Amino acid sequence: MASFTMPEFYVPHPARMNPHLERARAHSTQWARDMGMLDTGVWTDEILAGDDYGHMCAWTHPDAPAEILDLITDWYVWVFYFDDEFFAEFKQSKDVAGAKAYLDRLPAFMPLNGTDPWPEPQNPTERGLVDLWQRTIPLMSQDWRRRFTTSTHNLLLECMWEIKNIESGTVANPIEYIEMRRKVGGAPWSANLVEVSEAAEVPASVAGTRPLRVLSDTFSDAIHLRNDIFSYEREVLREGENSNGVLVFEKFFGHDTQTAVEAVNSLLTSRLHQFENTVFTELPQLFSENALGPEEQARVLKYVKGLQDWQSGGHEWHLHAGRYTKVEGGGAGNSAFFRTILRGPTGLGTSAARLGAPRG
Repeated sequence: MASFTMPEFYVPHPARMNPHLERARAHSTQWARDMGMLDTGVWTDEILAGDDYGHMCAWTHPDAPAEILDLITDWYVWVFYFDDEFFAEFKQSKDVAGAKAYLDRLPAFMPLNGTDPWPEPQNPTERGLVDLWQRTIPLMSQDWRRRFTTSTHNLLLECMWEIKNIESGTVANPIEYIEMRRKVGGAPWSANLVEVSEAAEVPASVAGTRPLRVLSDTFSDAIHLRNDIFSYEREVLREGENSNGVLVFEKFFGHDTQTAVEAVNSLLTSRLHQFENTVFTELPQLFSENALGPEEQARVLKYVKGLQDWQSGGHEWHLHAGRYTKVEGGGAGNSAFFRTILRGPTGLGTSAARLGAPRG
């Protein structure tokens, strides 16, 4: 696991910043405090400020209205707190039974109709989920709620997949890895939240069609592969993760770290190209075959724009986020691990897309 230099990333759309950034920062910090996320030893005020999820969501959802950006940012605070709490409580100790019991409770806090009683929340993750679900479901249809609960459930399953791989020392092969990350990774969950931020719920009549699945799959693959490159040292060297694409390419192909990074980046680029090709060649036919009206077509296209914004904004956030760009050590919940040094932009839409990351 030698040092490596970050590759040249393909970033076809310029990232844009939501003007409501400061409001989202302040709101999400207070929300995390209200949910008790800063009282457990998993996070501190400094860790939350360094990770700056308001900054992330302002990049990835540049057109969301202020109140919606608050909601989206709270969702991301919740999911990253959950991830860090899960690591601290269960991954470090490889406590499979405890992890399963913890995860089995969470679906009860997302009733589809929003009126079924749920258990009494016992921790910040559960309290946060109750609050978020109550604020979100009035905005979206039953069809979206079903899709989002499925994405959330799959995200929870990823945690069990990862902890079992750690316990057994298993590193997936590339095909299994891509398929599993696409199914249970966080990007499909993020795509669902794009529908919220854009007020562009995908019509139920086409949500399950091939073009929409390809858009979701390629969006997911690109996000996960990008994150694997940026989080390699945090996940593999610090946390002992086995579920990282760079590590998978090292182990399966016998690549050194630099070669594995370049291979993962090439795959990432190909997925973005397929996303673009699907938009231009398959969506017009989809609209015609399903007789979508102008309003429904506009919703799908707003959703596509939102996915593009997420890719570009997510890349920009990775370049600057404390979760991936600081070197200070800390406790189990400290997200700030390694330092990156920006090397400058290479063209429109690739702001700071080349960077060198000294490893050691």
